[in-house]
Amino acid sequence: MFIIAKLALVTCAFYVGISVLLEAALFGLAFWKGGALYWINFKAWALIFGLLWLISFAGAWRIMMVPFLAGYPRPH
Repeated sequence: MFIIAKLALVTCAFYVGISVLLEAALFGLAFWKGGALYWINFKAWALIFGLLWLISFAGAWRIMMVPFLAGYPRPH
């Protein structure tokens, strides 16, 4: 029950966690070097965060859906 909602929440948790880690890494890099990744345009950032979402969704799918689908018998 509520499989899609659970999948969305797990995806969100992965995405926020990865985004926080990325933000901390960029903050540390900016503190160390004085500035980081200002040369990247909007399309590059959109691609990076799109890939992060895809990774988050794949992880959530692996955690939530694979065990759920394994419980159903396969047709022969």
